[in-house]
Amino acid sequence: MNNQNELFFKNFKAQLNKHQFTVGISDLAKTTGVSQTQLRYWEQKNYIQSVKTSEKNTTHRFSYGTLMRVHFIKAMLDEGFTLAAAAKMASERSNQMEMMRIFVMNAFQGIEELEGHHMINLGYFDEAHTQVLYCYIADDEVHYRVLPENKSTDGAF
Repeated sequence: MNNQNELFFKNFKAQLNKHQFTVGISDLAKTTGVSQTQLRYWEQKNYIQSVKTSEKNTTHRFSYGTLMRVHFIKAMLDEGFTLAAAAKMASERSNQMEMMRIFVMNAFQGIEELEGHHMINLGYFDEAHTQVLYCYIADDEVHYRVLPENKSTDGAF
Protein backbone atom coordinates (compact mmCIF):
# COMPACT_ATOMS: atom_id res chain seq x y z
CA MET A 1 0.00 0.00 0.00
CA ASN A 2 1.42 3.41 -0.84
CA ASN A 3 2.22 5.99 1.83
CA GLN A 4 -0.79 8.20 1.07
CA ASN A 5 -3.22 5.31 1.55
CA GLU A 6 -1.37 4.13 4.65
CA LEU A 7 -1.73 7.59 6.17
CA PHE A 8 -5.43 7.76 5.23
CA PHE A 9 -6.23 4.39 6.83
CA LYS A 10 -4.11 5.17 9.89
CA ASN A 11 -6.04 8.42 10.41
CA PHE A 12 -9.37 6.70 9.69
CA LYS A 13 -8.66 4.03 12.31
CA ALA A 14 -7.56 6.69 14.81
CA GLN A 15 -10.88 8.51 14.38
CA LEU A 16 -12.83 5.26 14.81
CA ASN A 17 -10.86 4.47 17.92
CA LYS A 18 -11.68 7.85 19.44
CA HIS A 19 -15.41 7.34 18.89
CA GLN A 20 -15.56 10.86 17.46
CA PHE A 21 -18.38 10.17 15.05
CA THR A 22 -21.40 11.92 16.49
CA VAL A 23 -24.81 12.89 15.18
CA GLY A 24 -27.38 15.33 16.46
CA ILE A 25 -30.71 14.20 17.78
CA SER A 26 -32.53 15.15 14.57
CA ASP A 27 -30.13 13.09 12.43
CA LEU A 28 -30.39 10.21 14.89
CA ALA A 29 -34.17 10.36 14.64
CA LYS A 30 -34.11 10.48 10.82
CA THR A 31 -31.58 7.67 10.53
CA THR A 32 -33.30 5.30 12.95
CA GLY A 33 -36.97 6.16 12.54
CA VAL A 34 -37.28 6.87 16.27
CA SER A 35 -38.81 10.25 17.08
CA GLN A 36 -36.85 12.92 18.92
CA THR A 37 -39.44 12.75 21.72
CA GLN A 38 -38.82 9.02 22.12
CA LEU A 39 -35.05 9.53 22.04
CA ARG A 40 -35.27 12.15 24.80
CA TYR A 41 -37.40 9.76 26.85
CA TRP A 42 -34.91 6.93 26.31
CA GLU A 43 -32.14 9.28 27.42
CA GLN A 44 -34.08 10.20 30.59
CA LYS A 45 -34.48 6.48 31.34
CA ASN A 46 -30.72 5.99 30.74
CA TYR A 47 -31.34 3.56 27.88
CA ILE A 48 -29.16 5.80 25.69
CA GLN A 49 -26.72 8.57 26.50
CA SER A 50 -25.65 11.69 24.68
CA VAL A 51 -21.99 12.65 24.62
CA LYS A 52 -20.63 15.77 26.21
CA THR A 53 -19.53 18.42 23.74
CA SER A 54 -17.77 21.71 24.06
CA GLU A 55 -20.06 23.29 21.46
CA LYS A 56 -22.50 25.91 22.72
CA ASN A 57 -26.21 25.14 22.39
CA THR A 58 -25.56 21.49 21.58
CA THR A 59 -27.11 19.32 24.25
CA HIS A 60 -27.89 16.16 22.32
CA ARG A 61 -24.99 14.66 20.34
CA PHE A 62 -24.87 10.90 20.04
CA SER A 63 -21.99 8.56 19.25
CA TYR A 64 -21.98 6.02 16.47
CA GLY A 65 -22.30 3.32 19.14
CA THR A 66 -25.50 4.95 20.37
CA LEU A 67 -26.82 5.10 16.82
CA MET A 68 -26.27 1.34 16.54
CA ARG A 69 -27.89 0.82 19.95
CA VAL A 70 -30.98 2.79 18.90
CA HIS A 71 -31.26 0.71 15.72
CA PHE A 72 -31.09 -2.46 17.80
CA ILE A 73 -33.62 -1.28 20.39
CA LYS A 74 -36.03 -0.21 17.64
CA ALA A 75 -35.67 -3.59 15.91
CA MET A 76 -36.49 -5.35 19.18
CA LEU A 77 -39.49 -3.05 19.75
CA ASP A 78 -40.67 -3.87 16.22
CA GLU A 79 -40.41 -7.56 17.16
CA GLY A 80 -42.77 -6.98 20.08
CA PHE A 81 -40.39 -6.61 23.04
CA THR A 82 -41.01 -3.95 25.68
CA LEU A 83 -38.69 -0.96 25.80
CA ALA A 84 -37.11 -2.18 29.04
CA ALA A 85 -36.50 -5.65 27.58
CA ALA A 86 -35.13 -4.21 24.34
CA ALA A 87 -32.76 -1.91 26.23
CA LYS A 88 -31.57 -4.83 28.39
CA MET A 89 -30.93 -6.91 25.28
CA ALA A 90 -29.00 -3.99 23.75
CA SER A 91 -26.83 -3.82 26.86
CA GLU A 92 -26.12 -7.51 26.63
CA ARG A 93 -25.11 -7.05 22.98
CA SER A 94 -22.81 -4.11 23.72
CA ASN A 95 -19.89 -6.44 24.54
CA GLN A 96 -20.25 -8.07 21.13
CA MET A 97 -20.31 -4.67 19.44
CA GLU A 98 -17.17 -3.63 21.32
CA MET A 99 -15.49 -6.88 20.30
CA MET A 100 -16.41 -6.16 16.68
CA ARG A 101 -15.01 -2.62 16.95
CA ILE A 102 -11.74 -3.93 18.37
CA PHE A 103 -11.55 -6.53 15.61
CA VAL A 104 -12.01 -3.91 12.90
CA MET A 105 -9.48 -1.61 14.55
CA ASN A 106 -6.85 -4.32 14.76
CA ALA A 107 -7.54 -6.49 11.72
CA PHE A 108 -8.20 -3.87 9.03
CA GLN A 109 -4.90 -3.12 7.33
CA GLY A 110 -6.19 -1.34 4.24
CA ILE A 111 -7.56 -2.05 0.79
CA GLU A 112 -5.45 -3.40 -2.04
CA GLU A 113 -6.07 -4.35 -5.65
CA LEU A 114 -5.14 -7.99 -6.16
CA GLU A 115 -6.25 -10.66 -8.59
CA GLY A 116 -8.53 -8.14 -10.29
CA HIS A 117 -10.46 -7.35 -7.09
CA HIS A 118 -10.37 -4.63 -4.47
CA MET A 119 -9.50 -6.69 -1.39
CA ILE A 120 -9.60 -5.83 2.28
CA ASN A 121 -6.32 -6.75 3.94
CA LEU A 122 -7.15 -8.37 7.29
CA GLY A 123 -3.54 -8.87 8.32
CA TYR A 124 -1.37 -11.90 8.85
CA PHE A 125 -3.09 -15.26 8.75
CA ASP A 126 -0.29 -17.14 10.49
CA GLU A 127 1.98 -16.46 13.44
CA ALA A 128 5.09 -16.64 11.25
CA HIS A 129 3.77 -13.67 9.24
CA THR A 130 4.18 -15.44 5.89
CA GLN A 131 0.52 -15.33 4.77
CA VAL A 132 -2.04 -12.54 4.65
CA LEU A 133 -5.82 -12.94 4.84
CA TYR A 134 -7.89 -10.95 2.35
CA CYS A 135 -11.59 -10.69 1.73
CA TYR A 136 -13.50 -9.23 -1.17
CA ILE A 137 -17.04 -9.10 -2.48
CA ALA A 138 -18.01 -10.54 -5.85
CA ASP A 139 -21.57 -11.18 -7.01
CA ASP A 140 -22.84 -9.93 -3.62
CA GLU A 141 -20.95 -12.70 -1.81
CA VAL A 142 -17.96 -12.45 0.51
CA HIS A 143 -14.89 -14.39 -0.60
CA TYR A 144 -11.63 -15.00 1.25
CA ARG A 145 -8.08 -15.55 0.04
CA VAL A 146 -4.92 -16.39 1.93
CA LEU A 147 -1.93 -15.15 -0.04
CA PRO A 148 1.79 -15.18 0.57
CA GLU A 149 2.97 -12.05 2.37
CA ASN A 150 4.97 -10.77 -0.62
CA LYS A 151 1.77 -10.77 -2.77
CA SER A 152 0.26 -8.12 -0.49
CA THR A 153 2.58 -5.42 -1.86
CA ASP A 154 1.77 -6.11 -5.53
CA GLY A 155 -0.92 -3.90 -7.02
CA ALA A 156 -1.53 -1.88 -3.86
CA PHE A 157 -3.39 1.40 -4.18
